[in-house]
Amino acid sequence: MVRSVDPRTGQTIKEFRSSSSSEMREAFEKARRTQKSWFSATTREDRAALIKDLGTTCRRRMDEVVGTMHAEVGIPRKALAAAYNSALSGLDRYIAEYLAMKDADYSLDQVSWADTRASIQMRPHGTISHIGVWNFPFWQTMITAVPALLTGNAVVYKPSELSTMSGLSIAEIVHEAGYPKELYAPLIGGAAVGKEMVRSDCDAIAFTGNIETGKDITRNAGIRPLILELSGNDAAVVCSDADVVQAARGIAYGTFSRGGQVCVRVKRVYVHESVAEEFLEMLVNIASDLSTEEDVGPLIREEARQNVHRVVQDAIRRGAELLCGGSIVEGPGFFYEPTVLKYRDDSIEAVRQETFGPVCPVREVRDEDEAIALANDSPYGLGATIWTRDIEKGLALAERMEAGNVWINDCIRTLPCGEYFQGWKQSSIPSTMSRLQMFMKKRTVILNRSSEPRGYWFQACDRP
Repeated sequence: MVRSVDPRTGQTIKEFRSSSSSEMREAFEKARRTQKSWFSATTREDRAALIKDLGTTCRRRMDEVVGTMHAEVGIPRKALAAAYNSALSGLDRYIAEYLAMKDADYSLDQVSWADTRASIQMRPHGTISHIGVWNFPFWQTMITAVPALLTGNAVVYKPSELSTMSGLSIAEIVHEAGYPKELYAPLIGGAAVGKEMVRSDCDAIAFTGNIETGKDITRNAGIRPLILELSGNDAAVVCSDADVVQAARGIAYGTFSRGGQVCVRVKRVYVHESVAEEFLEMLVNIASDLSTEEDVGPLIREEARQNVHRVVQDAIRRGAELLCGGSIVEGPGFFYEPTVLKYRDDSIEAVRQETFGPVCPVREVRDEDEAIALANDSPYGLGATIWTRDIEKGLALAERMEAGNVWINDCIRTLPCGEYFQGWKQSSIPSTMSRLQMFMKKRTVILNRSSEPRGYWFQACDRP
């Protein structure tokens, strides 16, 4: 059984029975059969029209789905609604890109390749095994569902066990928009179901979540395409010429909003010593004035809150200075105070690992070179932010950042529907650059028009 719990109160909303092994096998078998017949029976234009219908259905049911997500994951409604709209804002661009895709001719030297031409084709993987994540269930689901369905794939989808109601609502919308139920098949369950999906008869795997689960997937998936977006430990660099008000407000939002439970949130800050005192004073004032319920939101479960508190206490024991927060909020739900730490020990867990909560460790640095070196000293490479009034310097520093997403004087905001959202290092395993192409495989076709044998082939001989 899996439970949907309201993290604002700690109360169970609904319980669900996990999908059985036989149900999973049946879902994949039906998805594989349906994908082949559906893809053959539809044109690019048909699939584009269905995505448009999906967008229309999603917009009509937005208030309902945002309400379900708010009840189940606790993230403030305005943040969930913004992410919902961001996912839908990318549909037209994806459709235009897909309709413009053609089989590409590959130029060949006609001396060496006489009468021969080659083309590169893009075709759907087939059946995608999609294991979802609980934070921002709609955005995280649609950045896989939209490109996967548009390019002609089937999807067997397991929402996180922490957001089952939200995931089932999304699947219902997909079916309402006109997709066969077998083509987009939801499953229910936790880690055991996810592990079985990894070993299933699928053609590719899409997963968003922590790096340890990602490593487990790579060990058990076999040889097949993996579309993985894993942990991040995003660094912010506050330059000596930064607008301190802008940097403090932006970093506070990038750190504490959504309960700090965002893969690309600001998780560590390197601030130039010349502006550090002013920056810290302003950041602490902002954090101290935030409403944990309205501005920040709860953590997803009590276990998550206890882990955040453990990380904060460990940092303090190892010399970090607690400037504000650092306590569990008494009362119902799983709230934690927005926390600012000033530290010097780069080995503390709050700095080395991803902390999924409203915690902001800040370190003074001598110059931007030291800041960049510390920012890049990480196995993660999902995102980073740079705060400076000098745009050219910001762009130069961005070039040195070892991260897949870099914001200059901004944070968190991604391209519509997650386009080009990828990490570096251990934060991501994409199959290619364009998000549409992640859900497609390439085929090379070489055609020779001549019926004559090649001169370099083996000779035929008559046998007695």
